[in-house]
Amino acid sequence: MRRTPGGASASRLCAASLAFGMVITVPNLAPHLALAQPAQSDVAQLVTDVANVNQQLQDLGAQIQQQQESVNKAILDVQTARENAAAAQLEVDASAQRVKDANAAIAAAQGRFDKFAAAMYVRGPSSSYLTASDPSDILHTAASGNALSISSQKVMADLQRARTEQVNRESAARLAKQKADESVVAAETSQQDAVNALTQAQETFKAQQVELDRLAAQRKQAQEKLQQARTLAAPTANKPAAPAGGAGSAGPAPAGENPSWDIDPTTGNRETAWDMTLPQIPSAFVSGDPIQIINAVLKIITTSVEITQNLGRKFLQSIGLLPTPTGITNGAIPTLYGRQATEYVIKRGMSQMGVPYSWGGGNASGPSRGIDSGAGTVGFDCSGLMLYMFAGVGIKLDHYSGSQYNAGRKVPSSQMRRGDMIFYGPNASQHVAMYLGDGQMLEAPYTGSVVKISPVRTSGMTPYVTRMIEW
Repeated sequence: MRRTPGGASASRLCAASLAFGMVITVPNLAPHLALAQPAQSDVAQLVTDVANVNQQLQDLGAQIQQQQESVNKAILDVQTARENAAAAQLEVDASAQRVKDANAAIAAAQGRFDKFAAAMYVRGPSSSYLTASDPSDILHTAASGNALSISSQKVMADLQRARTEQVNRESAARLAKQKADESVVAAETSQQDAVNALTQAQETFKAQQVELDRLAAQRKQAQEKLQQARTLAAPTANKPAAPAGGAGSAGPAPAGENPSWDIDPTTGNRETAWDMTLPQIPSAFVSGDPIQIINAVLKIITTSVEITQNLGRKFLQSIGLLPTPTGITNGAIPTLYGRQATEYVIKRGMSQMGVPYSWGGGNASGPSRGIDSGAGTVGFDCSGLMLYMFAGVGIKLDHYSGSQYNAGRKVPSSQMRRGDMIFYGPNASQHVAMYLGDGQMLEAPYTGSVVKISPVRTSGMTPYVTRMIEW
């Protein structure tokens, strides 16, 4: 059949219309393709990305804690060195007095010897034997001679002993002076080490602030992508039901379970929960000169010891026990009263809930101004909180987690119980907290946070906890 010209035109018009319709319609497919449900592997990768950034932030927070505790240790070393220097100087003073006493003893012995020698010279050799009238006179003369000889020997021995004692005490005095000089040098060296630690912390914190900002931005981007992917993957009322079977269908997840790829790193049990709070970096020594900082902290430490002694006496009296002469119990509390003492320690710590974290802050009497950014904040750092809690029962702890780790009896972490101290980092160098039981702990975690109850974190925990009070 032959087509007419009009038919041909109609065919061309139809084809053109179809082509135009396709041009109009096909681009509208792009949004549908862009909104296609993401693959499970893509979502799993995004979850992993968020978890990895969170882990890096946790690691950075641990580095900050370790740097802060290393400064606490440096200041503690200054305190120890100064105490040793003071004790050495006391020994120098005591040795000088002993030398003085020895010289006085020599002078007294020499005086007695001189008098004896003068008397012998005046009297001369005895002629009593020749002039004796009877045997009794001879015996009397002999006895007098023996007594004189014995007296002479004693005077000589006293003089010799005094001179020997003088030599010994002068030698001891020289050694004491040498030790004192070495202690002074050690104190000056440890102070310089502390200043260096503070200065190094300043440089480290600057670098860590840059890294923190980078990780925070990276986490934000990863979380946004993950949220977007989950929104697209979430089932809606308008979506057709998935086929019951067939290629590419994984089937619905069992009731009450999530697909394995949809594990949210921000949820889960207490052992693995992520802390989404960003660690905060201490500032650059807003409190001024490092030596002034060190001296201010050491002054607080000295006062803290006296307060601990008084608190120890009061606690022992409150439970009907005679206080020790110093008031320091250092855990030597009868087991019968151990549980009571433990609860008192915990109650003392819980009373500080909500108090701000302050690096270097905390002493036996309560929160205090700390180091660097902590100088403007009255609060506690992790080891300062433990120091305060245990001071209530007369237990003196150093303001450093590594020292606190060795202060009591070590118990495997798997056997921890209420009142034990939990530590983190190599040789307990990063953090310390108080175990409350039921998987909970009391801590002052980091700058920007407060004293609070947190789930026990097993990551980075030392293999042992420290038990200060037995019950």
